Amino acid sequence: MGCAAVSNGRPKHLFDQVSILVPVFNNAETLQPLVKQVTQAVQGSVHNVEFIFVEDASRDTSAEVLREMTGGQIRVIYNPKNIGQQASIHTGLAACTGQAVVVMDADLQDPPRAIPSLLHALHNGEYDASFATRVGTYQSDWRMLTSRLFRFLVRRLTNLPQGAGGFVAFTADVARVLADKNNSRFYLAGMIGCGGYRIHAVPVERNLRINGQSAYTGPMRLSLGLMNLMVVLKERFSHAQK
Repeated sequence: MGCAAVSNGRPKHLFDQVSILVPVFNNAETLQPLVKQVTQAVQGSVHNVEFIFVEDASRDTSAEVLREMTGGQIRVIYNPKNIGQQASIHTGLAACTGQAVVVMDADLQDPPRAIPSLLHALHNGEYDASFATRVGTYQSDWRMLTSRLFRFLVRRLTNLPQGAGGFVAFTADVARVLADKNNSRFYLAGMIGCGGYRIHAVPVERNLRINGQSAYTGPMRLSLGLMNLMVVLKERFSHAQK
């Protein structure tokens, strides 16, 4: 898929400015490569890119790495205590100033090369959000099975496409609505899926984790999954009352 049209012999950018929102927890080793790969990936399709990192009280040197990176196109929000990935995304949304926002993980399992395709779907105004739907095997068989089961349940309750996860691009209008949510719990994909938005899907093969391991244990994944399902049910109820 092409990243940009050509006008008068020069590339026409899809957007003047795009915000890349990244929650961070123990990702010191991938932060600098992430910025480099994203910048390279969007070159030619985005005029300006800003990075909004939300550092969620990491136990490694992520905060120190981000302090050295801060400036220019990179802004960092430091959580005084760990509040979790989804709450960190909610915190960062209000700081995004781009015409479109891309939310992605910091561990490089979400491939930056897919960003132009996600943005392309938003360019002509036909869609409000564009999800990278996960294909391939990127974690253990057990985690793959439980992840697919959770996404199946969420999909039955929303209009999310099959395989939709947390790697997603959406318009500034959607970002403002989500930033204004005052729910006690926040679940990005579920809220988009319940919001009546026009949603596009781009199949993307997720990368294997290049270092470290997931911060989520089995019990944590189960607890988080149940809480996210409760967020979806609450959102469905809220929209049904309107």
